[in-house]
Amino acid sequence: MGATGMATAAGTAVLVYLVLSGRLCGDAAGEDQLISSAVSAAAAARRQRKEEARARREQRRARRRRWRWPERAPEGWGEAAAVAARTVRFTWAETLGKWALGELAFGINYYMRQQGNLQHEYAGSDSVLLDGPEVRQELISLLRYLKLCMYFSKKPFDMFLEFGGYEQNDVLIKKSKARILKPAFTIVRDTSSKCLFLFIRGAISVKERLTAATGAEVPFHHVMVQDGSVSNLVLGYAHCGMVAAARWIAKRAIPCLSKAVEQSPDYEVKIIGHSMGAGIATMLTYILRENEKLSSSTCIAFGPAACMTWDLAESGKDFVTTIVNRNDLVPSLGLVSAAKLRTEVMTSSWAHDLRKQIQQTRFLGFVNRSVSFIRSHVPFVSDPRSKVVDVDMLQSQSSEAGSKPSADTHAVVKKRPPLVCWSCVAAPRQTVESSKQIQGIESQTNTDVKTEKIIAEAEAAAELVSVHLGELNLQESDNEDGNKEEKESTLKGTDEYEAMELLESFTHEKQVPSASTSAQEPHQLYPPGRILHMVGLPAAEEATTSEQGAQEEVVALYETSRHLYSKIRLARSMIREHYMPKYIKTMEQLIDKLAEEYIDNQLDSL
Repeated sequence: MGATGMATAAGTAVLVYLVLSGRLCGDAAGEDQLISSAVSAAAAARRQRKEEARARREQRRARRRRWRWPERAPEGWGEAAAVAARTVRFTWAETLGKWALGELAFGINYYMRQQGNLQHEYAGSDSVLLDGPEVRQELISLLRYLKLCMYFSKKPFDMFLEFGGYEQNDVLIKKSKARILKPAFTIVRDTSSKCLFLFIRGAISVKERLTAATGAEVPFHHVMVQDGSVSNLVLGYAHCGMVAAARWIAKRAIPCLSKAVEQSPDYEVKIIGHSMGAGIATMLTYILRENEKLSSSTCIAFGPAACMTWDLAESGKDFVTTIVNRNDLVPSLGLVSAAKLRTEVMTSSWAHDLRKQIQQTRFLGFVNRSVSFIRSHVPFVSDPRSKVVDVDMLQSQSSEAGSKPSADTHAVVKKRPPLVCWSCVAAPRQTVESSKQIQGIESQTNTDVKTEKIIAEAEAAAELVSVHLGELNLQESDNEDGNKEEKESTLKGTDEYEAMELLESFTHEKQVPSASTSAQEPHQLYPPGRILHMVGLPAAEEATTSEQGAQEEVVALYETSRHLYSKIRLARSMIREHYMPKYIKTMEQLIDKLAEEYIDNQLDSL
C-alpha cells in the first residue's frame, strides 16, 4: 500500500515538474517518453490499489464464510451473544430473506389448496401397517412417556414428580433453566419400569428457540460399537444447534448415568424428548452409545425435527423410535425441503388467482380501482421527484437519456395490469427461470438507462483524459508510435476497468454473500431412526375399518419410509398437530381403535 502510494506521488510530481518548468520545448522525444512512463506508472499504481482493496474485501468475506458454527455450547455471554446474532442473521436469510411477502401471505395458502390432503402418501406401498395387541401395548408405553415429557416441559417440576410418582431422591440431575445451546433437562430413576429417564425440554423459551433456529449443518459422526469393538463408522451432517446442545448435556449426564448404571445394572437408559428436545435426544443417544457402559441406551423421539443426513438416520433404526402425528410439519422441515417448497409455490399461479379473487371481491375491487384511479390522475404520482416510482416515470427517464426501446417492449411496459396496488407481492429476491423472464420485461427499460449512463460516463472520462494529454502539445515523431499506442491502451484499460466497476455497482451480478451463506450446498436432512407415523385416512381408504364407514376419518399406525420426509406436505393443521396435546389425543384414539379391533377379532373367533 505504501509503495503504490509513493509511486503514484512520484509519477505525479514528475509530470507537474515537467509541465511547469517549461522544458517541454527541449528534447521532446525523451521528455515525452518520460511523461508516458509516468502516466503508465500512475495508472498501474491506481489499478493495483483497486485490486488490493478488492482482494481485502474478498478476504473479509471469505473469513465470514469460514466462520465455523459452534460445535459446543458457549461458555460466556460474549460467545452466546455472537451465536445469537449469527442465528438471527441465518434465520432471516432463510426465511424473509428468501421468501417474498406475497409468497408467504398468499402463495402458500393457494398452493395448499391446490395440493389437497396428502395423508394417503404415508400409507402407500412403501409403508407397513402396524396393528395387533403388541402394537397397542407399545403405544400405551409410548403414551406414558409422552405424558411424562409434557409434564416436565409444561408443568412445574413438583407437579411432574407427583404425576410420575417420583421422590426427590429419584432425581439425579435437574437443569430447569435453559440457555442458548443449553436446553433444560432432567434425569430421574423410575423404579416401576426399571429405567433411567432423561427428559429434554423442547423449544419453550426464547433461548431454546434460538437453539432450534441454529439450523446450519455441521459434520457429525457415529461410532457403532459391538462387543466392545468398533464395528462401523457412520459419517454425515446434522443440525448445528442440536449437536452442540447434545454434547453439552452429554458432558454432564455421562458421569451421572455411568454411576447409576453401575449401581443398578438391570436398569435401562431411555432418552425422551419432543420437537427440538427429540432431535437433541437423538444426538445424545448417538453420543451415549459410544460409551461402553451406556451402549444400550435407546431414544423415544416425538415429532423430531429433520436433523441428520440419510446414513446417520438409517444407522439409528435399532435404538431410535420416532413418532409422527398426522400432518406434523416439523419432521420434514429443512433447508432443502423448504427450498423445494418455495420453487413449487413460485411456479404456481397464485398471483393470478389472487388477482381474480380481488376483482371478484367487492371491497378489494373497489380499493384496487381507487388506487388505479389515483395513480393515473394525481400529478405527484408520476412526478420524477416523487419517491413513488412509476412505469411512466421510468419511460420518461429512458427517453431523456436517449434510450430507444423497441416497439414491443414499449407496448409491454406501457400496458400495466389492473392489479397495480398488489404488484409488489410477487417480487421475490431470488427467482427461478420463469419469474426471471416475467420480471425481465418490466426492468428492461430501467436497465437500458443505467447501461447507457455508464457508457456515457466512460466515454466522457476517456475524452477528458485525451483533452488533458492534448493540452500538453507534445511533439510526436515517427519512432514514437509504439509509446503512444502503449499509453492509449493503458488509459483505455483504466477507463474500461472503472466502467466495469460502475456497471457492477448497478447490477446484481456480483452480490455480496451474507454471513450465513456457507461454502457448500445444504444437505437433505431426515427424521432419525425407525419412523412410526399416525396417519388419518378417510374410512373408505382404511382396509381394516370397513365397519366404521360412519366416521369421517380413522387413524392407523404405519411404519413409513424415510424418503417420504424429503418433501413438505402442507395442511391447515400442520402446525397445530405438532403440539403434545394433539399427539396424546391421536395416540388415545389409536389405542381405543386397536382395542376395539382386538375385541372384534376375539368375538369372531368364538
